[in-house]
Amino acid sequence: MRLRSLCCLLALALPTASAGAQDVAVDTTAVVCPDSLSPRGLRVCTAGLDGAAMLHPFAALLSNGGNPRLGSARAIGKFGHVALGFRLTTAQTVIPDLAYDGVADTVPVGRRVQFYAPHLDLAAGLAQMVMPMGTVGIDVLLSALFVPENRTTAFTVVPGSNTIGGASVSLDWGLRFAFEGEQLPVVSLSIMRRTTPQVRLGGTTDGNTTAYTFNAKAIDVRLFVGKRFGNFEIAAGAGADLLSGSGEVAYVDPETDEVGPPLEPDLSGLRLTTALDVGIHAGPLQFVVEGGYRVGSNLGLTTRFAEVDPNAGRFFGSFGVVVTM
Repeated sequence: MRLRSLCCLLALALPTASAGAQDVAVDTTAVVCPDSLSPRGLRVCTAGLDGAAMLHPFAALLSNGGNPRLGSARAIGKFGHVALGFRLTTAQTVIPDLAYDGVADTVPVGRRVQFYAPHLDLAAGLAQMVMPMGTVGIDVLLSALFVPENRTTAFTVVPGSNTIGGASVSLDWGLRFAFEGEQLPVVSLSIMRRTTPQVRLGGTTDGNTTAYTFNAKAIDVRLFVGKRFGNFEIAAGAGADLLSGSGEVAYVDPETDEVGPPLEPDLSGLRLTTALDVGIHAGPLQFVVEGGYRVGSNLGLTTRFAEVDPNAGRFFGSFGVVVTM
């Protein structure tokens, strides 16, 4: 039933891709700032809710990326065969000023950061069937997102996350179904469940007035087409990300210096993503570069953020190496 519901969502979303409103806007209507806040405190509180709505899809983007199996649209298929890959997914974002005091109507820039998310990916052949028209293969997809601790001042990982060797780790899984013919390009459909560790930005001390705590979860669907030409391989595709997650916004009323009650906005949405992979094979190794674009959406935010359009699309990239065994 869940797969049928997801397919229905995709059928409704994909025809409207050119309209530029593919996201379900983050719903902050059920979470409102207290009436007891001062005018400046109300601005700070509202900016906190809108900031969480803006940053949550970005965190999901670093986790999701484009192609679940970097560099190829194929399925390994044969049981016992695997492809192990390491990749870095990168994208840039603006973090709002966490010391915003509510005086100006526009939240200043806190910092512009280029984030890098390291992933370890594994594709394992599950089943393969040779048919008159071509070969059908099924792979199990596993992925681990690593967030090294104390390597960035932009955010901190909330205690309680799974850790390996000093890094917080989230484990993801999925399936790929692929068809490959001798004269036809490879066509594959992948479904992945993605998560991120719980992270925190900002605080309510040391001059800061806002803190965001959230994680990102997603169900990704990707349709890719690819072809190998000698040592070169190209894969291109698109899909949808059904986003969810839990979040908490803390804030300080700058006129009274009182910390308001934490707010828990509903973090959810639907995004469309496109990606192109180009890889070079050298024996069992493949070196891959990926470029992608996630389509923007009108989130309906009331806060203005300097030097960033929350409704705009976003480019991202990945690069990595894959070894097939």
